[in-house]
Amino acid sequence: MRLADCPRCMKLLLELSMECESLARAEALAAAAALGGEARILLREPGVLIIETPAKPERLAERFALCHYVSEWLGSGTADTLDSIANDVDVEGPIRVRSTKIGESAVDLAAVARRIGGVIGETRGVDLRHPATDIRVVFSKKVHIGRVLGTIDRSAFENRKNKNLPYVYPASLHPKYARALVNLTQVAPGGKLLDPFCGTGAIVAEAALMGLKAIGTDFSEKMIEGAKRNLKHLDVSAELKVCDVGAIADAVGHVNGIATDPPYGRSTSTDGEKIPDLYRRSFEAFSRIMRKGSVLAIVVPDIDLLEVADGFKLVEKHSLWVHRSLTRHFCVLGRL
Repeated sequence: MRLADCPRCMKLLLELSMECESLARAEALAAAAALGGEARILLREPGVLIIETPAKPERLAERFALCHYVSEWLGSGTADTLDSIANDVDVEGPIRVRSTKIGESAVDLAAVARRIGGVIGETRGVDLRHPATDIRVVFSKKVHIGRVLGTIDRSAFENRKNKNLPYVYPASLHPKYARALVNLTQVAPGGKLLDPFCGTGAIVAEAALMGLKAIGTDFSEKMIEGAKRNLKHLDVSAELKVCDVGAIADAVGHVNGIATDPPYGRSTSTDGEKIPDLYRRSFEAFSRIMRKGSVLAIVVPDIDLLEVADGFKLVEKHSLWVHRSLTRHFCVLGRL
């Protein structure tokens, strides 16, 4: 069925995180693909993505990491046409209106919220504490109005940071980026997702929380034991095994996707093996357990490390500056 013919499709206004906007946008599209099929981009602006998708908005909100709100898109225009757009809004009342802006616009957000609240609420009523409908007014290049369908609990990711878990390791990936990485694989709920360098379990934990069959392997028994403690603390379950990356084919079999943040220079984390050799062995092993068309999402400090990725094609990359000596590249590779 073509997207345009799908009666279940909804037009959604997504408010994206700006810490790595291209990654947030890619995560949103990949998650929509995993939950319902290809999403069609209707409009893309700083901090804003409007898509048409059959994916259920509530499930998208549960899956996203780098997004703030998922809303039904009600219209877009300019500051001068905002009132006429609001006049056409048909929602259940009472309503509450909140506004936000991306960039340095001089707009008075509180005044806009009051004005639009007056237009829509004239016939539906306004209740700032217990509204039936929350309305978002988002200023980017244009002005967008949406009916809130889902809110992403960003504080939950902060609570799951490694420093708050029983087993602490300084190189652990932040949970919000771990989840974004899992989303990039487009693995559907119930699918098998592997992290072959699972470390403290950040990626595996997010995959399990998303309803995937999460598998984590690591050559370090200490890391696997630490990951088990962390997952128990988070009350999630996953399959964890002590296993060298070269042996994952026998240990885990075929998987629907791989999300991983491999070692990149700490000699203790590679058992002395040179990084290029480790990556070469890894991609050879990945090619044996991934079927054609499946996706590998990987974080690397240097794109040149992917030159040994035989059997894979780099589809996209998103660069996140960490500090002066480290930029993390979130890369999506398709299995050829």
